Amino acid sequence: MASSFARHRDALEQEGIYIGGWSFRNALMPRKLDGKHDSSEDRAQNAYALAPEWTDSEEKALLRKFDFRVLFPCCIVYFLAYLDRANLGNVKILGTGTPASLENSLGLVGTEFNWSVSITYFAVTAGLIPSNILMKKISAKYFFPIVMILWGVIVMCIASVKNASGLLTARFFLGIPEAGVVPACIMYFSMWYKPSERALRIAIFHSANSLAQAVSAFIASGLGHLQGSHGLNAWQWVFIIEGALPIAMAIPLFFLLLTFPETSTALSERERFIAINRLGARGATRKTDVTWSWPAFVRIFTRPSTYIFFISYVSLCIVAVAQATFLPTILRVFLKFGTTKANLYTAICNLVSIPIYWIVGVHSDWTRERMWHYLVPVLCAVPCYGIWTYVGTNPEARGTTISTLALYGMAFLGQMILVSQPIVLSYRSSTLYGASEQAVGGAAAVASLSIASIIAPQMYPNTDGPNYVAGFAGTCALLAVCVLSYCTLPLWLLREANARKKKTGHALPLQAMEDAENSQVSAETHARIHEINAREQKAAFKNQEMKLDEAADHVEDVREK
Repeated sequence: MASSFARHRDALEQEGIYIGGWSFRNALMPRKLDGKHDSSEDRAQNAYALAPEWTDSEEKALLRKFDFRVLFPCCIVYFLAYLDRANLGNVKILGTGTPASLENSLGLVGTEFNWSVSITYFAVTAGLIPSNILMKKISAKYFFPIVMILWGVIVMCIASVKNASGLLTARFFLGIPEAGVVPACIMYFSMWYKPSERALRIAIFHSANSLAQAVSAFIASGLGHLQGSHGLNAWQWVFIIEGALPIAMAIPLFFLLLTFPETSTALSERERFIAINRLGARGATRKTDVTWSWPAFVRIFTRPSTYIFFISYVSLCIVAVAQATFLPTILRVFLKFGTTKANLYTAICNLVSIPIYWIVGVHSDWTRERMWHYLVPVLCAVPCYGIWTYVGTNPEARGTTISTLALYGMAFLGQMILVSQPIVLSYRSSTLYGASEQAVGGAAAVASLSIASIIAPQMYPNTDGPNYVAGFAGTCALLAVCVLSYCTLPLWLLREANARKKKTGHALPLQAMEDAENSQVSAETHARIHEINAREQKAAFKNQEMKLDEAADHVEDVREK
């Protein structure tokens, strides 16, 4: 069966289809031929690509420019978005047990706090596809600064809410501008980076998430001393200051972000030519692609792989979001840490995970492998929740059989699940073809995060404390679902590609082939197009001058009469 799978996969790679596989050897060392990468992803990438008409040094220099003007600003956007979205977990434990705490100030009872976390993601889920389409139409240069200003204003307004209804309303509206951050950034990357370059970039992008959680913990701890300043509680100061940051950063990012490879004035003609043609036919998004296509929408949601990606990723994200939101609470209630200690120890966990993000991303791009780089970090998290479940059911073991420090150490293993997220998003992006599929399929994948973020806050209600047995045991079950579903993805992708080939004669979707043909041009053709455009602009300018001269003559004639 393995040889049959490999044979069919190799045939599809010649048509630009990326399937993936389970080779552990390829997960350790890259497969090479004549000194060059020869992985499944490389062969699929090069299927329809033009022969390079540029040097490696030109491409590397351009890639560095993309990292500064595409990756870096997206990291800032995600950092600020997650700082504002995830700060509830930190402010919840500020002033715990006093009238100045968030829950007591707003009169939150039962699961109202949990729903204030979840409700944001109802709006996020609804806005995923529209935000991708809007970003494709107006470009990231305008899209991201606009949504940053909007969510910054909403976060600052949360400081003025007086009750649970106000908090729930504000948190719902926060989800509208933040809906496009992750899917739009992933789609934006597909305009500039090859599939073989994305795992590292998405890993760096996602590490901004961990940095935001760490910084939010430090900010919350630091601003705890502002309790009562100017008549405001400490939690209100957190929202005011963290809401002002994206507003302040929106204008600098407007000047830093690029529009599209085809139109960016920050690139020279030569750089634009390389940027357009280096991506090949698959896994890329172009300005010239059809932005929206109902057939593409139907294609995505009739593919079994869409739902397998969803099941695996939503299982992972429920665990990741629950830990991100409630780790301070778990440390304070389950491990009996103080408020400041719980926030700071949470920050340490998040900071340690940042270099691991980068290491896994670098190695995944180096080997071009997306299966084991996802599974191994997920499996590392199993001991964490297994041991926490054991201690939850046997509270007498806490601090005796298993020391409190060892139980805290398990949290670092639990953080490993975060490292898997960039890999699955990179894998998913590489199996989507053209702008329509990237917009719909990418949003569907990120919808897993949104739906998970609705479910995750319900995993650790106050009534389950201090042992949280149901939450820990449920996490173990979710990790099992995550691993088993992800392992089947290559089989589903192979089956779908064979079905397309049987139906149309091509494994690659026909719209993707047409989009690729329309976008890729030779250097000679690109030069002619540039010359024609220059002539047209010159002619239009001369025509405008003639009209102005005629208008001036007419005015002069009127004056003389």
